[in-house]
Formats: sequence, structure tokens, C-alpha cells
Amino acid sequence: MAPYTTEDDPYAQYNFEVEVDGETVAGFAEVAGITMELETVQYREGGVNDHVHQLPGQFAHANLVLQRGLTTNTAFWDWIQTVMSGTISRKNIVVKVKDGFQGQSQWGWEFANAYPTKWSGPDLASNERGMAIESIELAYEQFSKMSGMPE
Repeated sequence: MAPYTTEDDPYAQYNFEVEVDGETVAGFAEVAGITMELETVQYREGGVNDHVHQLPGQFAHANLVLQRGLTTNTAFWDWIQTVMSGTISRKNIVVKVKDGFQGQSQWGWEFANAYPTKWSGPDLASNERGMAIESIELAYEQFSKMSGMPE
């Protein structure tokens, strides 16, 4: 079987395919910030001097950070610009891990009600055919594994 090439898909060289509201919009080389944390609340009980109770609090997570990417989708760029100019528009994001040999999405994560909070442009190079993105940071409400993802 022939390897998957950039002629078949402009995002083939990127390991992570990003969808916004069901439409593939960009490819990225790195993804960070997929973390969850259960915060704890310390409770000191009167008369108990040998320990402090640790009670479960709220869940927290870091922002999703997509790095070293490329997009040819102007709607994706328009969304970033709209949010950065003050009109918050939340969208559902899917990040899929791609198989480098056939370009197939293997599994990934869904991020509900996300919006960009930071965008960084790259050093400019004349060999790119789309808009390069050094990094984009997205806030979101919650994330889950993509349906169909292996257990």
C-alpha cells in the first residue's frame, strides 16, 4: 500500500487533525493541555490534631494548546479573529490522532464549547501553502474520548 501523501490531504504531515463543529479545519504537530485535576479542600476538624481532612472539590483542567499547525480553512481563521475581537463564539472541537501511513484517524478527544484565548503566529516561510499557526490556546468546558476510540 502506498504511503499517504500531502497531495491527498494538506494536513497529512501533521499527526493531529482538528475539527471544528464537524468540519476538518487544520492539522497540528503537537497537542498539550489534555489534563484533569480534582481539586481538594482542606478541612481542619476541632479536636483532631493528627491530620487534616482532604475533601473533594471541583474538577479543573488546563487549556488545550495546539502547536505547529497549518490551516487552509478561512472559516477557522475568521472564528479566531471574531473571538479575539471580543465576540465570544463557542464551538465543539475534535482532535484526532492520525495514522501516518494511511492518514486515517485512529482515536482522539472531543472538547465541548471551546473558544480561543491565545494565538501565536509562526516565523514566516515561503514554502507553506496555507496559514501557518505556531500555537493556539483554547478554553473549553469539558472533554471526553472520541466515540469509537479503543478502550
